[in-house]
Amino acid sequence: MFVGCWNRKGKLPEIPQAKQEGGIVHKGTCRCYQRNDTQLWFFGELYNKEELGYGLIDDAETLFSVYTQKGIQGFAGLDGAFTCILRTPDSVLAVRDRHGLSDQVYYTNTYFASSLALLKLTKGFDATPNYQALSSFLSIGYIATPSSAFSGVQKLGAGEVLIYKDGRIESDYLFPTDTIIPVPLNEKTLDEYADEYATLHAGAIRKRIGKSTNVGILLSGGYDSGCNLAALRSLYNGDIRSYSIGFKGDNWTELPLARCMSETFRTIHTEYEIDGSEIEALPGLVEQLGDPFVEGGLMVNYAVMRLIGNDKPDVILGGDGSDQYFGTSGREVALHYLISRYGMKPVMNLLYTILSRPAFDKDTSFYRLRFHLDKVLHILDGDLFGFPAFQQKKLLKDTSSFRHSPLLHPDMRSFEHLYTQHAYKSDLEKIINQVILFKASKIADMFDNHLVFPYMDLDLYRFLMRLPVCYKCKGDSPFRIAKGETTAKYLLKYHYKPMLPDAITAKKKQGGFAPMPIFFQNDKQRARIADYILSSSVVSDFLNRDYVEKFIAEYDKESHEAGNWFWYKQNRAIQYFNLLALSVWWERFVREGKTYSKITE
Repeated sequence: MFVGCWNRKGKLPEIPQAKQEGGIVHKGTCRCYQRNDTQLWFFGELYNKEELGYGLIDDAETLFSVYTQKGIQGFAGLDGAFTCILRTPDSVLAVRDRHGLSDQVYYTNTYFASSLALLKLTKGFDATPNYQALSSFLSIGYIATPSSAFSGVQKLGAGEVLIYKDGRIESDYLFPTDTIIPVPLNEKTLDEYADEYATLHAGAIRKRIGKSTNVGILLSGGYDSGCNLAALRSLYNGDIRSYSIGFKGDNWTELPLARCMSETFRTIHTEYEIDGSEIEALPGLVEQLGDPFVEGGLMVNYAVMRLIGNDKPDVILGGDGSDQYFGTSGREVALHYLISRYGMKPVMNLLYTILSRPAFDKDTSFYRLRFHLDKVLHILDGDLFGFPAFQQKKLLKDTSSFRHSPLLHPDMRSFEHLYTQHAYKSDLEKIINQVILFKASKIADMFDNHLVFPYMDLDLYRFLMRLPVCYKCKGDSPFRIAKGETTAKYLLKYHYKPMLPDAITAKKKQGGFAPMPIFFQNDKQRARIADYILSSSVVSDFLNRDYVEKFIAEYDKESHEAGNWFWYKQNRAIQYFNLLALSVWWERFVREGKTYSKITE
């Protein structure tokens, strides 16, 4: 962790057992390097030092050498999980790795810090909420960079560099994606591509485990964790500890499949079933994550990181990001492409507008139609679980804080162009960098677990940039793909399917999230959660109390109804979770803990 002042003149907070030097206070694992009048603080780890020819020096000196020889763009050649602060006589640079796996950087015009809680300790901090950003959170479950939950605070995005010079702060992208286009088919065969992918995947694992003889793996029962395990076993014969999460009393659990994988590849297996009581950990998660944040897999990550306990493996392999690297939502991309191509989009937009009204906000066929139209029409926006615009107009006390973010224009040159744009602009820049890996890495840090993500390897990233779309999303035509006749992650499945048990390869894709109603199924716990929300000052300061009370009453009624559609129940529970997370965040960061207590008390 760290907190610093851009110009060294501001007073820094006193933190027990922390070191202060060069206008920065830091604590924990930090590699420092200084040459002449330039200082560097490095938090994290590099994976490709030897490839770059720096195997004999430490990570901090490596980064300094890269910067000295190649400038800012040299950082784009570094593969790792790191945040770096570099101070020269006339400037300060803050750099985050390609996916933001290490410390976040929150900043104001005067100070910067690795957490919102630390930045809040700095002199003159303005705790005015950013109401527009908070309304966005209620809609999508997170606050997109560069905004934060406070009006005077910004945060540095993954794969970006922040430059302070002459009193001005600017940021730049190290991995721009605006000009990436699909590559055409070439003479390379499918088998050649598969062999190259497998070699790179195994290499990514080898770089991350190093010489460790105590390796762990997160095991879900799906392709991604299974392929990690199969590749790991091909190069490592030692003990492997596997960890899996299920859901008590719910058919959604994948524990039997995880056990099957464990038996096949000989792991020491541990598992845990979520029962809903885990929601009491939300205050600690809010503290750790900084800005309000809710996502379907939040409590899964929490539960598995807690499950690992004190007897920790040296390194733990996670399977996150593989879906998004290959590209997701092929069917929805194809539908968007076809309805646009054939002039149907205005009609679909009109239908969506008609259905976006309270009268259709019940579990009926109209709700399901709107749910699917939302995904197809807003193909570049990412998943929009939460409160849509028509609900926020009643939920928010002051609707002026609700504004639509500027939208990207879909690239309609071909299905392949739109698929590629979606993969980079939605899957990578939004879902990977700001949701999945942000959540997983921050919760791992919360428990001091060394979690790594082999699928996020820089060489794999570059390889997949060169891979034709037909080997990512296999389908005979956009029409067939729109019908669901498609295979996602085709190349990965083509290579690894023969190595995995039939029970794994034959099952339908599920996803690494919890059935969110499990946290609200207990009547007494739900009543305590409702009391917590309604007693929070966020209800009087920001939200419309009457609407919140109505939402809670309707949820109580529906919780006892059987037969509701899974995604209807899931979205309602996520909305409830959003209200709770916002309430906890408000009491901690705006009201400074005045009513901050355990949710279930």
